[in-house]
Amino acid sequence: MRTIAVVSGSGVTASAHLARQVREHLAHRGIQAHVLPTTVMDMLSQDFHADLIIATVEIPQSLRIPVVSGMPLLLETDPQVVFDDVERLLARPSPVRPARHRPPGRPAPGRPGAPQRRTP
Repeated sequence: MRTIAVVSGSGVTASAHLARQVREHLAHRGIQAHVLPTTVMDMLSQDFHADLIIATVEIPQSLRIPVVSGMPLLLETDPQVVFDDVERLLARPSPVRPARHRPPGRPAPGRPGAPQRRTP
């Protein structure tokens, strides 16, 4: 399932409000996606992942994630422009993400200390 991060410079309340609007629109259209209110600080984390960002602030291109301006939605001037852009980008094939490097000798995430399977 695709993940959409919603970022606003106005604070968590604005991004939560925009995320709710996007969730409702996608549900009405039968499109499944995780829509998460996100802070700018969250995006700077090494663990941050999203397939698409809806933002009311400038987002660094170095993230290499498609960005849709959320201003028409926030200002209620033309929300359909945002929804159309989101649907168009979600319709594109999901990019293949490279596996994260894991140092040798460390168990895979979610399986701490899992026994190793022996082959005969």
